Amino acid sequence: MDKIELQEAHEAVTRALDEVAVIKKQVDKAKGWSWFDIMSDSILGSYFKRERIKGINNSVVSLQKHLSKAVAELKDIDLDVDLHISDNRNDQLLDVWFDNIFTDARVHKEINMLQDNLKRLESQLHDILGVLNKYL
Repeated sequence: MDKIELQEAHEAVTRALDEVAVIKKQVDKAKGWSWFDIMSDSILGSYFKRERIKGINNSVVSLQKHLSKAVAELKDIDLDVDLHISDNRNDQLLDVWFDNIFTDARVHKEINMLQDNLKRLESQLHDILGVLNKYL
């Protein structure tokens, strides 16, 4: 691997780490709304939680572009991590309009799993960045 490829990989990993930081903040906000939704009997919490989830999923699309670039440059790595929270029309309908504790708990669990996956991905990216820094 030549120096240009290493620099491109370094840039892609750095951008991915920046995107992970943004998503982690979004997830924290969604988790706050998730707690509010669980504790309250209002569709307001469900609505704002769903809006945060849409934002997270949009940011994940951007992150995946950076990860694809990094994987393309570093052919020997595997960064396949599930970073998606289901947000289809049925989820919206169940969570906002038929608000119930079971749906709220399921979504909260998905948010927690996403947080764990983000931490694992962030750790992997830092490890990769450390190796790249040695070669640059």
